[in-house]
Amino acid sequence: MNRTKKWLIIVAIIFNFVEIAWNVYRIVDWFMLDEVYRNSVFYVVYDFITIACLLTVAVLLIMSIWNNGKLFRQRYGYYMTALVISIIVNLLSVSSVLLIITMFISDWVWINPKDDKTVTIDDKTEVIRESKEAKIDRLRKLKEEGKISEEEFQAELLKLL
Repeated sequence: MNRTKKWLIIVAIIFNFVEIAWNVYRIVDWFMLDEVYRNSVFYVVYDFITIACLLTVAVLLIMSIWNNGKLFRQRYGYYMTALVISIIVNLLSVSSVLLIITMFISDWVWINPKDDKTVTIDDKTEVIRESKEAKIDRLRKLKEEGKISEEEFQAELLKLL
């Protein structure tokens, strides 16, 4: 799973919790109103069902990105189950739209770490990640050339480790 998909799913989880908070507010508001102004009990029951479904979606999404997305495309499809439930509950919600976008994104990389190098060969763009050993060697050379101090060198080493 690339970082773009992971962050889109995290934003969808956040919007899911916002929707849960909104539904809780609507339930509390229903109990606070006078009986004359209350809507049907159906709306409160619907809000309870919606909260249960949204919690299920949030848990499934968290499980799909857990352990660096290892379970994202597993046999039981936590992500796909969450997507289907989210669409059934509310097709036009922000979280549903984000999940649909995430489903159709291939492995594009929009969020690149600073140290990654992009190489284009035969109209194909590949991101090459520098290994830790190569980063340490590059830092040692910079220190030997006097471009960075010992303190900066140690600080960068701590970041790597």
